[in-house]
Amino acid sequence: MNGGIVQMCASEFQVIQDALAGRREADESALAALAVLEERLERIKARGGGFSDIGFSCEVGKLRRNKNLAAVG
Repeated sequence: MNGGIVQMCASEFQVIQDALAGRREADESALAALAVLEERLERIKARGGGFSDIGFSCEVGKLRRNKNLAAVG
């Protein structure tokens, strides 16, 4: 059961890694993958402990901002 969760998470990470590396477009599927990972990170943070300071890299933040600007512009 946990293997499926790990596999799904690995898939989302791969989409984001590929978008950051320029191997794929930073399209709606990349933003959807990012949204999934953000939600999972928030659930982990909510558990407390040493996870409260964990976040995404600056590059991921730039990816999100650039796509948000493209959607508005």
